[in-house]
Amino acid sequence: MSNERAEIAGSRTERDKHAYDEQGVWEVSNKWHMRFPHVFFGPNTRRHDEMFDRVMRESAKGKRVLDIGCGMGDLSEQLVENGAAYVLGIDISESLLEHAHRRERPGVMEFRLQSVEEPIAERFDLIAGSSILHHIEYRDILPRFYKENLLPGGLMMFQEPIGGGVMIRLFTWLVPRAHTPDERSFMKSDLEWLMANFTDIEIVPFNYFSLGLAIVSSKVSKNPHNWLMRLADRWDVALAKRAKFLWPYFRRCLIFIRKPDR
Repeated sequence: MSNERAEIAGSRTERDKHAYDEQGVWEVSNKWHMRFPHVFFGPNTRRHDEMFDRVMRESAKGKRVLDIGCGMGDLSEQLVENGAAYVLGIDISESLLEHAHRRERPGVMEFRLQSVEEPIAERFDLIAGSSILHHIEYRDILPRFYKENLLPGGLMMFQEPIGGGVMIRLFTWLVPRAHTPDERSFMKSDLEWLMANFTDIEIVPFNYFSLGLAIVSSKVSKNPHNWLMRLADRWDVALAKRAKFLWPYFRRCLIFIRKPDR
């Protein structure tokens, strides 16, 4: 990376750090999300959260794991409890890491104030993160992780927002304080780049109909698993499999990138 490029990356990291530590962007975003809980607790979201958790548990057991954007350490602790041999969590937010360090177990679960822009010396069987790639220059960083930090036979897995839908664009425009200055949800070009640059990759989008219907359902029902949300779940599962051209307009996606044994 050139000096000019490194300077740009550093400034982006500092802007994100300021947004989390000084401006409370996570708190603002979470407050808005909880106004429409069925988006996050409806059956289509739960289905894919459970898929993500299942693959992570199976891949982490007895293995070394890197948790990028670890925040308060919730995911790292979950990984250790499910059998990971060692977890390193990294984040740029000092305020979030204050909570994570209280959970630290030397040699088993450790946390480090570090940006993904900086080289990481260790190697891991599993590299995981949630809502992190869209904050960083992932087209530079993912290939480096794959080549330098992921062991043969390892897995990188992420859960990321997709930004092509009208409601996502509207939310980003109307509530800028819920977003860091440089974050950018994945678009069609990002999904295409991922598919073109990794040979063994699986992308699973979710929340197409479930997003809009969950906003309505959150206001008329206390049950996120009502008949409307169950119907939206069935529609979304079918669309994700049969209508790839609609992927850029879903709300989120799971990304699984596997490295050959040799």
